[in-house]
Amino acid sequence: MSFPSEKELERVRKKLKKSQGFLMLSPDADELQRFRFRICQALLKYAQQNKLNSLEMARFLEITKADMSRIFNHRITRFSTDKLIKLYAKAHPEYRLSAA
Repeated sequence: MSFPSEKELERVRKKLKKSQGFLMLSPDADELQRFRFRICQALLKYAQQNKLNSLEMARFLEITKADMSRIFNHRITRFSTDKLIKLYAKAHPEYRLSAA
């Protein structure tokens, strides 16, 4: 197997520039950011445990597939914390929010 040509590498670089992958939690994230990140993780885990793809999970939560993808990739700036909690509660109806 030979190394890809410069033309092929440039094509791949161009494609990757447009892609948005999974966002990681910043090491200096505050508690609210950590909470929101954990909600995304829990929704992803729910989908995996129930063998739901992103479209099926989106239908279950009654949101668009694009929004489901944003949540799965932790690109959640457009979602309020209330919205994320409501989505989590759909997947976990036994959930009760309490403050200490």
